[in-house]
Amino acid sequence: MIKKVPRYLLTFFNTSGAIAVERFCKEREIPGRLIPVPREISASCGLSWAVLQEEKDCLELVEREFAEEIEGKWMLDV
Repeated sequence: MIKKVPRYLLTFFNTSGAIAVERFCKEREIPGRLIPVPREISASCGLSWAVLQEEKDCLELVEREFAEEIEGKWMLDV
């Protein structure tokens, strides 16, 4: 069984927002990856950007830059 670890998740209103965040983060070497939204939560597009809990401070720029695209912010064991 895969061990779950605490992760900070950003969910999005649409897929284009999720893809834009992925591109933005990769260009700036901001940690994280796109994953399907966990069952425990619901989101419009079904994708979320996930980072380890201890790396969540790296997302301040992302949250400011994409405030209109982000549907929710979560801390879950994924």
